[in-house]
Amino acid sequence: MMMDIAWILLLVGFAAAFLIRATGVVISGHVEPETPLFDWFACVGQALVGGLMVRAILLPTTPLAETLLADRLIAIAAAFLMFFLAGRKLLPSTFVGVATLAILGMLRSL
Repeated sequence: MMMDIAWILLLVGFAAAFLIRATGVVISGHVEPETPLFDWFACVGQALVGGLMVRAILLPTTPLAETLLADRLIAIAAAFLMFFLAGRKLLPSTFVGVATLAILGMLRSL
């Protein structure tokens, strides 16, 4: 009896997810992406990501909170510098930022 209910719930969940996705596929062909509404959604999405990044750096709740704010800010500055020196490439700047934070952390523990 319990197994039957679990399978029914699984199938209902699958059907609901599939229906929503199928509806999105059908509707997506009729949506004009170059509108102010889509620009607004893009701006809000970028603002949310930026806000979460700033919060993670300035007010971390993860093990990053054990590092000094000065070390985090120095690592960000090094990453930005590499970003512009490397022709606006994310991968080298990410590596430089992480490496800078790791090196500063190791130097502080000596």
